[in-house]
Amino acid sequence: MSIHQHRSSYAWALAMVVLLVACGKEDEDTPPDVPGGGSGSNATANITPSYADAQAILAAVRVNTTQSTVLGTIDVVVGGATAAFSSDGLNTLLNVGEVSCNGDPLAPLSNQAYAYSPTTTAPTGIDLTASNSVTWSVEGGNGYMGFVRTLSEPFPAAGSISSGNTVVRANGYTLTADAMLGADSVLFIVGPVVRVRPGNATSHTFTTQDLASLNPGSATAQVVGYSATSEDMAGRRVYFVKQSVRTRSVTIQ
Repeated sequence: MSIHQHRSSYAWALAMVVLLVACGKEDEDTPPDVPGGGSGSNATANITPSYADAQAILAAVRVNTTQSTVLGTIDVVVGGATAAFSSDGLNTLLNVGEVSCNGDPLAPLSNQAYAYSPTTTAPTGIDLTASNSVTWSVEGGNGYMGFVRTLSEPFPAAGSISSGNTVVRANGYTLTADAMLGADSVLFIVGPVVRVRPGNATSHTFTTQDLASLNPGSATAQVVGYSATSEDMAGRRVYFVKQSVRTRSVTIQ
């Protein structure tokens, strides 16, 4: 397993916090607006959930990728984290000093969001597999007091994607995971097309209309289970999210 393969599995994580998906939990059947992509594009969707009352979101992410090796098929888990802070409903993001997840520092991006990127010395990223425990440390700034929070709730458990790797737009496409446990909601994604389902859903069928904007060629299919807890900090609602992501490459026809 090469370092490049591990880092490619996580490449979307840096992009997913540039804009946050408008995906309130109170409207699970309404597909969220997806940044990027657009008509005729197979760009990978932003998968970070958002909430109508959120001023900050801190997300720890397990990315599960199935790899074929000479020893057979194995699952590789890459751990990542993203965070965003604001005082205006995530419209304008704020720098709050140093932010870390399980002791690993997140880097501030140009839009003041934060993201962790695996390195050559740690290609599988943050260790989120030893336990369910996730500890966030925030230095504080721009109206946010410094804090440390440890979340011990389990990560959602997303089973392997069992759907075929060919998406025929004229036929529709059913994206299926073998299992989904412990999720509040599940995102089913083909390229930039996102549909939100209840937390016990293991499949979703994309219609021909859903897939009409995709171009022939390669794309990424994803099943994302997420759960969240929240609290008020000085009148600001802060969400702590745990996500489990399953991905596979597909060919659009």
